Amino acid sequence: MAMIRMYVTACLAILLSTGALSAQTTFEATTDARRVLENSYFEVTFTLSNAQGGQFSPPSFENFLVVSGPSQAVSTSMINGQVSRTQAYSYTLKPRRTGTFTIGSASIKVNRTTLQTKPLTIEVVKGRKGEPGAAEQVFIRAEPSTETAYVGQQILLDYKLYTTLDVESFNILEESGYQGFFAQDVRRFNGRVMREVINGVQYTTKVLKRIALFPQQTGQLSIEPMNVQLGVVKEGAKRSRSFFFTPEVRPYPAATETVNIEVLPLPAGAPESFTGAVGDYQIRPDLSSKTATTDDALTLILTVRGSGDIKRVEAPALDLPEGFEVYEPKAVEETNLELNASIEGKKVFEYLLLPKVPGDYEFTPKFTYFSPDSAKYVTLADQSFSLYVKQGTGQPGRATASLNETEDIGPLMLSPVLTQTRTPFLGSALFWGLLAAPLLLFGGLLGWRRHRARQDDIDPNERRMQAARGVAQERLSLAKSHLKAGDSRAFYDEVSKAILGYVGDKLQIPRSSMSKSSLRQRLQELDLDDSLIETVMSIVQDCEMALFAGQADAGKMGTVYERATQAIAGVEKAV
Repeated sequence: MAMIRMYVTACLAILLSTGALSAQTTFEATTDARRVLENSYFEVTFTLSNAQGGQFSPPSFENFLVVSGPSQAVSTSMINGQVSRTQAYSYTLKPRRTGTFTIGSASIKVNRTTLQTKPLTIEVVKGRKGEPGAAEQVFIRAEPSTETAYVGQQILLDYKLYTTLDVESFNILEESGYQGFFAQDVRRFNGRVMREVINGVQYTTKVLKRIALFPQQTGQLSIEPMNVQLGVVKEGAKRSRSFFFTPEVRPYPAATETVNIEVLPLPAGAPESFTGAVGDYQIRPDLSSKTATTDDALTLILTVRGSGDIKRVEAPALDLPEGFEVYEPKAVEETNLELNASIEGKKVFEYLLLPKVPGDYEFTPKFTYFSPDSAKYVTLADQSFSLYVKQGTGQPGRATASLNETEDIGPLMLSPVLTQTRTPFLGSALFWGLLAAPLLLFGGLLGWRRHRARQDDIDPNERRMQAARGVAQERLSLAKSHLKAGDSRAFYDEVSKAILGYVGDKLQIPRSSMSKSSLRQRLQELDLDDSLIETVMSIVQDCEMALFAGQADAGKMGTVYERATQAIAGVEKAV
């Protein structure tokens, strides 16, 4: 056993010496309560991270009684090859009087440097007379980061426990379906036990669960109550536990109240480069090369990262100089990851650029998002690209040269019959064809310019109306491939984009202001058959349940596909 401990100690020493503590060294003071009752207790901890320190010196703790401490704890961990170390000193304190007090700085030496913590401010208040009633001893709240948001904005919803009793466990019995939201669990958040004073009563608090919500429609959305069964330690039961003993608990039901979120439509006046991003975003454009020929194809990769609903973000159009042909961009990556106890989305778009005319070019990719904090549209255009394009190796055909060679060879042919039957070039079909070719080319170019001018004069909304069915059919085609592959979530996502995108483009309803009520109202204004309207609404409902409530029924995908196809055809016929 001693040999094993020596081996582990040696390995740990090697890790600490070779796996350098590359993270930044910090020395911080934290507390589990900023506002406490006069006769209560709270804890203060001084933590040194990513270093080994000595000669720790605590503050004086004036105006507080030191109940216990310091208790010292040292921990070491290794994540992805990086070794981190923490060294903590904890004190349990009791206030001597009411008022607002400051706990001074603690200090510690690391090598030859002395580090100090920032002071802490503690407010001490008088408690309410008498003990709290039974109904106030334990409760749970659903606490959103905001109660007013925009479509696509991230809302963090915390389910928080408040208790004056000893809670051993909790079990979620029923959770909201989050209708009208896209919901995603946040698993890494601050779940430390804290102390808070509410109405003169000090509670122990802890966040039990965190959800990131992204509203999908405007209007007032409701988050139904969460029902939880708590395990409360019975009075008089022993709290200490061992291998053979767990404390005796009694079940205690608790539920949150309904939370209402007001979802606002995005304001008018969005720039053309806005494609649905709401939140706080950054972009990184990368061009495959700064030089090219007219034979080459270039790739522009645009990486978008932000706090909003990344599914709603589409590829912005590139404002390129004349002389380029650009293929329809495609999303090659879409992921959500946790960052700083919230969700950050990432989406990567790929553009294929074909330079057609030699020259020096400069262009700047633009991306616009709506910032809920400032209630303004923000355009990112920080990086410009300079591109030099030279002529490629492709050469036009040499029709004239071939013709002259034929004229030169003619007299050398010995057969008089062949010489007499040969058709002279002047006045031949080839002669007249070559003579008419410039006129035909000029006429075609003139017609093409007139066609482009007519296309440019078409209102963008009218153009979207004309292309609505084609786009919807492409979406349904993708949905059918997901149907065959058995990917229910991707299937319902494409069907939702097909039906909502088609109706929105056809009826000129901005996606940001589309809701079930506005959709039904516009369909009714067209005097459509009631059964067709109900079909469209039921398809939208099925997609919402699958995407946002986790109720994707794989057995219904075939029926939903057929109904969506018929619904689009029915609306197309009626409009």
